[in-house]
Amino acid sequence: MNKLLRINFPLYIGVFLVSILLFLAIFGPSLAPHELTDQFKTKYIDGDVVAPPVKPFETKEWPLGTDRWGYDLASKILIGIRYTIFVALAVTFIKMVVGTVIGIYVGTWKRSPQWLVAFENAWGYVPLFLILYFFLRPITFNSPLEANKLIWYFILIASAVSIPSIISSVRQKTQEVNKSVFIEAARALGAGKNRMVWRHIFPQMKESLLIMFVLEIVYVITMMGQLALVNIFLGGTYMTFDPILYHSITQELSGLVGQNRSAIYGADKFVLLLPFGTLILITIAFSLLANGLKNRFQSNYQRNPWIKTGQEPRLIPQRKNYSAQSKLWPLRGERLAVLLLLLVFVLASLYVLGGDGWKMASK
Repeated sequence: MNKLLRINFPLYIGVFLVSILLFLAIFGPSLAPHELTDQFKTKYIDGDVVAPPVKPFETKEWPLGTDRWGYDLASKILIGIRYTIFVALAVTFIKMVVGTVIGIYVGTWKRSPQWLVAFENAWGYVPLFLILYFFLRPITFNSPLEANKLIWYFILIASAVSIPSIISSVRQKTQEVNKSVFIEAARALGAGKNRMVWRHIFPQMKESLLIMFVLEIVYVITMMGQLALVNIFLGGTYMTFDPILYHSITQELSGLVGQNRSAIYGADKFVLLLPFGTLILITIAFSLLANGLKNRFQSNYQRNPWIKTGQEPRLIPQRKNYSAQSKLWPLRGERLAVLLLLLVFVLASLYVLGGDGWKMASK
């Protein structure tokens, strides 16, 4: 039983699932069995009429079935998953970097202005997806702009409206750390503000910021799903008038859920449930990763009872053998994993946002 308590299952499961999702986000279009323009035609087999939608696992050629127009669902999910994940990562990265820098410096002020506190409290009650709705609604439906421009527009607006919340959280955490004894000692020894921020305050907050980064990814994906319910799809919405239908141009997951939500009342519910299940899997994966990181950091602090975290760790800590560490390999496992994830994210973002991905989805 003690050995089981030492295993951080949420962390390992979260890393495993996130790794699979990143792999699919990068190589999904190459693994797609069909192009987005390939369509299943009505056939006569043994005297029976076979017409779309094709149910999952009925044919090898269409493994997850087709929608009501005969387009392959597996290809749509594999091509659309990269937009959902990488756009969420891009929005989270921008708002976390800007919000963290501003929040740390504002938190070092001797006294926070009352107007700033009032603005933070008021902004916390504003549904951010409504702000995005009013910005995106005029240019989303049958827009003359290209899909990549609409994507960048969404990234910039979503990052900007989310920065005040990040600033508020980081500012409050910085004020707590700024009251510590070692901060007063560093200030008495003549440490400047920049050195105080990046050498003393930021190292005390890096674990909390990493967990916040992962949780903000889930929040951005949730916000994309809320916009999809009002037919605001990432990359633009193609609207037909006879009949009135809404189609996602990039075929990203929240758009697939939004454009197929009427299928819940019909016999082809799988057209909605497959992309919706993939979207839920993404949120579960990142939530498990955040919970696992929290357990890991809390169990590390349990070895040092003089460090107060405010929460009891769920895992039994493991003693670390520092003598076994090689001097030629100074990076710890967590730092190396973060650097690898950042490298994969940057390379994949350059590839996806370079234009090839948008052109493929716009066809």
